[in-house]
Amino acid sequence: MNLFLMMATRFSSLFSVLAGLAICIISFVPVFASAQEAPSTETVFAQSKQRIAQIRILEKSANTKASLGSGFIVNAQGLIITNYHVISDLVFRPDLYRGEVYFGDGETRPLRLVNFDAVHDLAIVSTGKTSPEFFDIDPRPQPKGSRVYAIGTPHDLGFTIVEGTYNGLLSGSLYEKIHYTGAINSGMSGGPAILPDGRVVGINVATAGNQIGFLVPSVFALRLLKQPPLGKMPALEALRRQLLDNQANIVASITRQPLPTANFHGYRVPVTLGDFSKCWADTDQQISAIYQRFSQQCSSEDDLFLYREHSTGKLEFQHDYISAPKLNTLRFYNLFQQFFERPYNDMGGPPEDMGQFECKTDFVARNGLKMKLALCVRSYKRLPGLFDMILKIATLNQNHEGLQSSYQVSGVSFANASKLAYQFAGAFAWQK
Repeated sequence: MNLFLMMATRFSSLFSVLAGLAICIISFVPVFASAQEAPSTETVFAQSKQRIAQIRILEKSANTKASLGSGFIVNAQGLIITNYHVISDLVFRPDLYRGEVYFGDGETRPLRLVNFDAVHDLAIVSTGKTSPEFFDIDPRPQPKGSRVYAIGTPHDLGFTIVEGTYNGLLSGSLYEKIHYTGAINSGMSGGPAILPDGRVVGINVATAGNQIGFLVPSVFALRLLKQPPLGKMPALEALRRQLLDNQANIVASITRQPLPTANFHGYRVPVTLGDFSKCWADTDQQISAIYQRFSQQCSSEDDLFLYREHSTGKLEFQHDYISAPKLNTLRFYNLFQQFFERPYNDMGGPPEDMGQFECKTDFVARNGLKMKLALCVRSYKRLPGLFDMILKIATLNQNHEGLQSSYQVSGVSFANASKLAYQFAGAFAWQK
């Protein structure tokens, strides 16, 4: 009996301990849950404001702001990440512009360009000011729907934080970008996009309006930080080399295999340049018109910002099938020739930086087609070795209908322009 009493007493004590432990656990749960809750937007901003900066580009003669952007400190030496397009004036016209950095504590310092990656629209600048506080960069992709905060100085209204959503990498893009659902306004370019704990997962770069924003993945910022600084290399020479390497990779990818083709009103034609291109169709069939026109267009969604209003690196083509059965052969030829001689689409670029288009016309017969070809190229004066290309094609097989196509590519070497033109023209065939 004594043994049973001893066991009962021990079990009673054990149950008391367990009950007390249960109470402790239950009372601890709310504390644990609150620790896991995301910090408020106010807290995130307060923890970040000493690590962000405004990038100012000033016109030297008037010493007045010409453009603004944002940046963020990434190491104890005070290096600052921003966008290439924010500082592009310093690359193309250092004689006219200078840069400075305005910090959240009110201090302003002259800016020095350390390095840049124009392909991914990133740059590193320095002021010589060390910093005990800086952002950590996390190159890992985040789960879709993650909360992300974009920080910057929109419209010179002061430092601002915007809460938004990480929506993964864009599909069908030449250059990786993160789709960010949140407002990224002018002046926020180059600012950090951070997780609630302050890790940088992207860099503000562009907007399409209506809460559609885009971020440069932070992995490219890490890669740029690991590269040696420009040193004595002229910035334009560094830009030229980056663009030449980039276009070589793109052209190699496009020309690795024949272009996909499909039937278009009896003609076999290219229908895409790759996953990075988007395509549309249009038609002009007015009853009173003397001709009918059916069109297809494809273009890359991306280009590379160079300077001011000038971009490069875009590829696009258009097919126009024209039919005029009521016209005699001579009138149809005149109409067809007018379409062929239409001015090419404006490819941009300041006249002082671009050469004149020089064209060569030829007649070829291939894949059952008789074609008139005109290949036009112009050079980049400040970036030797880069050219814009326009290829025009007109079929000559029929007397009352025909196909015309144009292919425009900006920022390629002359050799690669020839490769692209040869590949494109070789994809056409007669199917009637």
